[in-house]
Amino acid sequence: MKWCVIGAGGIADRRAIPGILKDVGSQLVAVMDRVAETAETIGKKYGVPYFTDEAEMLSSVDCDAVYIGTPVFCHYDQATTALRYGKHVFLEKPVAMNAEEGAKLVQAFKDAGKQIAIGYMMKYHNLHEKAKEIVQTGGIGKVCDVRAQFTCWYPEIKGAWRQKKSLGGGGALMDLGVHCIELIEFLLDEEIEKTQGYCVNRTFSYEVEDGAVFVFQTKSGALGHVDVHFNVPDAVSESKLELYGNSGCILCTGTLGQEETGVMRYTYAPQGEYSATQNRMVAKPQEFFGEKSDLYCKQLRDFRENVERGTLDYFYADRAVQVQKTVDELYRQNENK
Repeated sequence: MKWCVIGAGGIADRRAIPGILKDVGSQLVAVMDRVAETAETIGKKYGVPYFTDEAEMLSSVDCDAVYIGTPVFCHYDQATTALRYGKHVFLEKPVAMNAEEGAKLVQAFKDAGKQIAIGYMMKYHNLHEKAKEIVQTGGIGKVCDVRAQFTCWYPEIKGAWRQKKSLGGGGALMDLGVHCIELIEFLLDEEIEKTQGYCVNRTFSYEVEDGAVFVFQTKSGALGHVDVHFNVPDAVSESKLELYGNSGCILCTGTLGQEETGVMRYTYAPQGEYSATQNRMVAKPQEFFGEKSDLYCKQLRDFRENVERGTLDYFYADRAVQVQKTVDELYRQNENK
């Protein structure tokens, strides 16, 4: 698969392009960035042609697919531009500025028979795959409660697009919360149906929220809690994911992020009769560890293989739109608070 990249700096340079290069079935053929200096630097770094205009690149370079790693407000226009040139598209999360725009985008790819995928890489983490297997085979019984905390220290930075609503669509909820929602729905294999939350600026003065907390209920009745923050120091956050069922629990530490790291502790401890003494005995868990594979290579390889098999799959693209509906609702709830 021959790849072009739109938005060559940032996450593309740090994660996506190295992921493409690690996949034996993929080849990087060109990069584009609207900042000329960035385009030239990245192009020369990887030894490929570089451009400052996506249409010019797509009209002059032979490619099969386009990776887009630009600010959210660019997603719709750049993805539809790639589609007009007949390209498959892998788009960084979130899918678009809102669910309506995202649904329109995904439908355009369905109509054209081209693949679109959204960069929610955490479901490819070996520990999250193991957690899903345990949950789906009844390893913790019926899921009762899910908790997730995902943070990133993100102080005021001049020109940072994630700190402007018109460019990123929102703050901690839009950037970090979407990952938690998508991963939870992956693990439980069902959608979040009801939610209630709060968005605040507790530490920083930029226009998007630096923290958000919300509770939710899934379609089957599982309850949950998510908190995401731009104002918790990196050194003190353990990025925890917890799933509790009526027969056991799964506790993940350090698994929410861009790398396949961390540890998962799984405990199966079904209980029969009520214990009036409440003398709690903590069962010894099984431990599993991150395999440190490249999550970006995994998701891009999966994308390529789907295209090559001709098995275009829009399930997770549709889920990305559903995730955005949940985020849209949470922002709607906070409009007048």
